[in-house]
Amino acid sequence: MTYSSTSLKQNSKSRSRNSVGKMVFTSRSLNQMLLLIQWDLTKIVRRVIFVVMRATWFAVQVTLFGIALSYMISTRNVGLDPQQYYKFYLLGIYTSILFSITASRAYDIAEEFEEGIIEYQLSLPINRKVLAIGRAIGGGIASTIFTLPMFFTVVVLANEFSLTSILLSLSASLLFSVGIAGMVISITLSIKSGDATDILMGALDAILVRLSTIFYPSIVLRNIAPYYYAALVNPVSHLADLLRIFYSFEDFKFFVITNPLAMACYIIGLAVGVSVMTMHIIESKLEGGGWR
Repeated sequence: MTYSSTSLKQNSKSRSRNSVGKMVFTSRSLNQMLLLIQWDLTKIVRRVIFVVMRATWFAVQVTLFGIALSYMISTRNVGLDPQQYYKFYLLGIYTSILFSITASRAYDIAEEFEEGIIEYQLSLPINRKVLAIGRAIGGGIASTIFTLPMFFTVVVLANEFSLTSILLSLSASLLFSVGIAGMVISITLSIKSGDATDILMGALDAILVRLSTIFYPSIVLRNIAPYYYAALVNPVSHLADLLRIFYSFEDFKFFVITNPLAMACYIIGLAVGVSVMTMHIIESKLEGGGWR
């Protein structure tokens, strides 16, 4: 009986030590992840020229092109008046800017690999899963912060100031950006080629932006089956239409690519699925060196 009591106490102490150990590991992993996120955020201040160029191009798109296009499209009987289409266009253009800026993270990763930063991070006592998730989340947060001025410009021009809509839109944008950041990290670290990265990301940006519902409602695209099905599987379409639903459900409920719940699940699935893929690539397949 005494032996049994002693054993129980020892087992209890052992479980307590294991529990504390797990807590320390979890806390350490979280701290490491926060440092990786901070690393991506510090890059914002070093890309002033890039931000200015994007902001200037965005200003031209939402003023000159946006207003002209809204009146041109209305003459083709798409079911939206010029004011409604302009709001439709604004949320689409914001999505394209967010996607393009997040996709540009590939060039940062390529530069880091060439400078040996990736190899240095791989040599640190950081779990590779933590490294993968930290870089994907850091890239997503940095890209979303990048586009905040554009986002609030769209809110003002669309004359939509609902706090709920703003919070839902920013949450969806962040999840989308995390998913795209993970995707470009996975692609860049898999091909390990600066030239191939440049070509592939340029083509990916052009194709996904154009084969989406950024400029045209899905109801119009149904007349061109290949275009419509490409838009249907395109993450850019799902975020653009989800933002439209958040702001003007009554205006756009008949023009989105699918129902709001399916679009929300798509964005969440993108973030989770691509993050898992990024973890697999960094943990199992990535080794230092071999950059061409």
